[in-house]
Amino acid sequence: MGGTVVRVSGARMQRIQLVTGKGGVGKSTMVAAYALAAAECGQTPLIVELGHRASIEALLGRSIGFEPREVAPGVHAMRAELEPALVDYVAAQVRVRALAKRIVHSPTLNRFFHAAPAVAEVATLHLLERLVEGDRFDPILVDLDSTGHARMFLALPDVFEGLAGAGPLRTLLDASTALLRDPTQTVLHLVSIPEALPVRETVQLLDDLERARTVRVGALIINRTPTPPLSDADVRALDDLEPDADVLLARRMLHRYAHQTELVDQLRARHSHTVTIAERGDLAHPHVGPALHALGRELLEALEPGSTR
Repeated sequence: MGGTVVRVSGARMQRIQLVTGKGGVGKSTMVAAYALAAAECGQTPLIVELGHRASIEALLGRSIGFEPREVAPGVHAMRAELEPALVDYVAAQVRVRALAKRIVHSPTLNRFFHAAPAVAEVATLHLLERLVEGDRFDPILVDLDSTGHARMFLALPDVFEGLAGAGPLRTLLDASTALLRDPTQTVLHLVSIPEALPVRETVQLLDDLERARTVRVGALIINRTPTPPLSDADVRALDDLEPDADVLLARRMLHRYAHQTELVDQLRARHSHTVTIAERGDLAHPHVGPALHALGRELLEALEPGSTR
């Protein structure tokens, strides 16, 4: 890992660690690697995957559902499925689980729950509250959907701001977003790669989060940062070579490297806490192996200084 790491202040990391980024940047790989390293250090990590993806299943080779299950030594994982999460949420309000199931599975209300904005996000926040109160897992690593879908989840406090005044409904909505707002409990890490579109989306999300101030931003993880394709001596030698196909290919590689380096510098300038992960070819499936464990130790050392043993 290269680059400068600026440490997050405070000795203890937040219990809830959210991770997001544009699809394809490797955020699920970062979550899985982090969890493996945390378990090696005696922590009790839980991965919570949102949406209908199966990224964690593919990475760790074990199927997961709504209930946490061990997917690697010391690592548990679950998927925040909408209907079970809704049953939990409604049961917390009506106090009778059988009635909550009838409400959620009612054809009319079920269609409403699937169509109404923010219902899934509220149910997910309630699920995270329950997991924190259960005091079984630490850290809880939330593999959010890609950047665009994560915006709704992260904007919930602002969405609720205009929905209700004082009263029971406002109290309920405030309680649903309190965990997200609490900087001692929750932090958001962003994952990007040095490509134009992911960098643009990452910078835009950082701008939005700074304006909203609804969740604390932790690390910006820059994945697949390039290494120089040629040595300085080889670069100097290019001018003396005939411009054949190999030389043209070398120049294209140098041009791409220069462009990616500019994008890495752009991200570093945009956020003070950056972690750079070098591009590597040793994370091919199956991922659970020395390479993924090594990546996790890099992340753990960068995000939780002094925690590796």
